[in-house]
Amino acid sequence: MTDDKDDLFGEDLNEALDEFDRLTEILSRRVFEFAEEEGVDDEQLSPLLLRLALSSRMVAYASGTAKPSGGGLKLDLDRFRREIEDLIRAAKKDADHFIKQAGESLAAGELGEDES
Repeated sequence: MTDDKDDLFGEDLNEALDEFDRLTEILSRRVFEFAEEEGVDDEQLSPLLLRLALSSRMVAYASGTAKPSGGGLKLDLDRFRREIEDLIRAAKKDADHFIKQAGESLAAGELGEDES
């Protein structure tokens, strides 16, 4: 029998994933509030967030590495690109489900607007 430390899918991982989801939800709400306040449309929001994510990753590398270098940053950016590509691949696999959910949410929102 393995103890919890050996279990890769144990409680610690679940807690970390739950915390990541919680933070994602909070950040999403704040970003959409910002977009609404500033009149940023949906098509502008993604490139803005991508630029912010890239800048954040670069700063994290520079501040979190003992001896940062241009070459090291390039390697880290390559890793970041692969992480982004993995996210896009996962989103593409889930595309049909997402479209179904989005359609249902939009329909529910339109019904709510009609009732008010």
